[in-house]
Amino acid sequence: MSQRRTSPAGHVYFTLRDNAGQIQCVLFATNAANVPLTPSDGARLLAHGYVEVYPRGGNYQLRCDDLLPAGAGDAYLRLEALKRRLAAEGLFAAERKRALPPRPRRIGVVTSAVGAAWRDIQTVVARRDPSVEIVLAAALVQGPDAAASMIAALDGLSQLRDLDAVIVARGGGASEDLWPFNDEALVRAISRSPWPVCSGVGHETDVTLVDLVADVRAPTPSVAAELVVPDASATRLAAQRLRRRLDAKIAEAIARRRQGLMTAKRLLDRRAPAARVGALRQRLDEARRRIDRAVARAVPARRQRALALRRRLDALSPLSVLGRGYAIVEGADGRIRTDAQALAVGDAVRLRMRDGRAGATVTSVEGKRT
Repeated sequence: MSQRRTSPAGHVYFTLRDNAGQIQCVLFATNAANVPLTPSDGARLLAHGYVEVYPRGGNYQLRCDDLLPAGAGDAYLRLEALKRRLAAEGLFAAERKRALPPRPRRIGVVTSAVGAAWRDIQTVVARRDPSVEIVLAAALVQGPDAAASMIAALDGLSQLRDLDAVIVARGGGASEDLWPFNDEALVRAISRSPWPVCSGVGHETDVTLVDLVADVRAPTPSVAAELVVPDASATRLAAQRLRRRLDAKIAEAIARRRQGLMTAKRLLDRRAPAARVGALRQRLDEARRRIDRAVARAVPARRQRALALRRRLDALSPLSVLGRGYAIVEGADGRIRTDAQALAVGDAVRLRMRDGRAGATVTSVEGKRT
């Protein structure tokens, strides 16, 4: 096949050649939608249709209604038709793909218990994160009963409540050995799995319908295990780096806060009531010392002045006069008699002297009369 071109209307025009000659062909859009094979340059094809004359140029052309790959059997055509039908239903759509869990703790594996794929998965998981638990749902992965066996294994895993992901795996083999992974029922069982499914079937060049419907496709079982189980050592190193950055950030924040607190404390110490009270107490102590010094100076001076005043009072006191032989006359009513005319003969009087009193009776009164 050569000179392939597609018109805007969807019609496909191409040329078929063999050792004897060539013929122009057309596959109209109405027929192309039902043909599982998309023709491409260089492909070897078996074309079915009828010959007609193109009126405008008067050329013969083969109007095709079906195309088959040269050498391919009915199984290939059925597979292509199934693939198109499932794709039209959206089972292979990217929108329905689920992401694998970032830190799985328990994973399920659907594969043969005696195959190399199971040993490879165990080895990879043990190396990357030994704490991850693996639940094996043993199944046939080759032969006429393989698809039903894998469906039963998936249904069994769906009954568990604490799985994080599922691996469907098989080692490499011939294309006919991988044919169970193109089974429609198995594809639909994977599409309804409650857990994200990672496929690891065959070699990197092998692509089955299970690979297309799985949430994640890995080229081999070992790679599937690596995709599902992150490297714990790398995670630990990343966590340690994050911890160091956090510690540095925290230390820096604490240092800033401590510096701010010290600045605030100094400001508070200058303005706080305790500081003001301390300053006032210091002023009070200084005032008390000044008062004490002033009192210490004033008391002797006041004492001397008091003594001088006392001596003056003593000098002016009548008692001092009494000490020189004088006496004070008091009447019977206790009043002092300063005039002789205030006394009468026979009056009882009291004489107040320096060291006491004495009673007396007036026997005579002498003095000037006014």
